[in-house]
Amino acid sequence: MARKAKSAIPSAAAQGKNGHSLISDEKFRQLYRLALRSRLLTQRANGQGAMLAGREAALAGVAADLREGDALLADRMFDGLRGELSATVRSPGAMSLADLLIDALSRAAADRMRKNGRVTVILFPPDGPKSILHEARAMAADARLPVLFVEEAPEMAEQARRPRSRRTAGAGDMTAIPVDAHDVIAMYRVAHESIARAREGSGPTRILCVHPPATNGRSEHWRAGDATDRLEHWLSARGLPAQLWRQEIAAQMEHGI
Repeated sequence: MARKAKSAIPSAAAQGKNGHSLISDEKFRQLYRLALRSRLLTQRANGQGAMLAGREAALAGVAADLREGDALLADRMFDGLRGELSATVRSPGAMSLADLLIDALSRAAADRMRKNGRVTVILFPPDGPKSILHEARAMAADARLPVLFVEEAPEMAEQARRPRSRRTAGAGDMTAIPVDAHDVIAMYRVAHESIARAREGSGPTRILCVHPPATNGRSEHWRAGDATDRLEHWLSARGLPAQLWRQEIAAQMEHGI
């Protein structure tokens, strides 16, 4: 039976006792650095990075807990972040997307058999062929592979416009979790729990990046807002020097660091 999409993750490590965050200042800075550098990379792409705009939260939130030996499949536009990540970044090049997925699932199957705790994250491109993704999800679910599928979910935003709809985002036997596509902290909390489950052998998770519609009290800019600006506002409100971090990160990128 299909599992219904979850809206909350009961993780003490991610959310803290009584809802108070236990995320360290160092982790907050890492999340902000990944999000900002992703944003600056897309801005420097001379229009070619438009398809990646708005995916900074997904990249930052999911990649922050990856470690050496893990694998991240992402768009080539994110190749500039290789030096920021412990995981091995793989992107379509000489190998087609289909072949890359097959190779990734084969590696994930070997990791599960070896019980080495390694995780594979597939940050699926919005324009990728859905049939390939469907088959990859089915294979990962059947074999309980340590894989995270991070996908755009426009159908979820459409449901949000029709609150009476009772449809949910199922994914076979795979847990599916909708997350605000512009909320880095929410994305990290979901990814943190999902990665931990995958390392323990509990199988794959599907993270659905939802772009909520505007609502009363929420401006159009905030609905489609920049994930980095929202994170900076959130961090500054909690006394962290996000604006100073921005200046340091931007200067480092200007000098190729």
